[in-house]
Amino acid sequence: MTQLDGTGRRAAAAAVKKPNRSRRLFWVDASFFALFLLVINVPMTGLTIHEWLGIAIAAVTITHLVQHGDWVASMFQRVLAATSFQNRVNYLMMIGLFIGFASIIVSGLLISQVALPFIGYTPSGGSFWLWLHLSSVGWVVALVAIHVAMNWKWIASTTERLVFAPMQRLGGGAS
Repeated sequence: MTQLDGTGRRAAAAAVKKPNRSRRLFWVDASFFALFLLVINVPMTGLTIHEWLGIAIAAVTITHLVQHGDWVASMFQRVLAATSFQNRVNYLMMIGLFIGFASIIVSGLLISQVALPFIGYTPSGGSFWLWLHLSSVGWVVALVAIHVAMNWKWIASTTERLVFAPMQRLGGGAS
């Protein structure tokens, strides 16, 4: 017989869903971070790949926001109520990341020289949009570093559980 937890849901069902949610969040976040590292390295990727990766990162950004939508809503309510300084800083940082990524994506599309012309649209571009794109990248790199640092415990423990532990089991645990 399955017992109900404090919220009235079946504890077994909640236990099964949590690892799946953590796994999904982890892999979307890891993909987001990997794409981010690639897209900011234009000399390595070249402009064509940079622009297409930028479009891909826009899709991953939307996925990331949708997956964390419940956190955003609850954090907004907590910031308006009494909460810790760290929670307020984290929320403000997330707003900054959202604005930064939105600025990078929109300005990147407006200065596109390859991807959008490929699909038949040539944006007008302009020096302001290039400046906004490059300056937003600087801010976002700094905020991503802080975001990773603030969430390092979750990143490390989830990486151990989802990546390294399964690899050790496959290898038989021998060193």
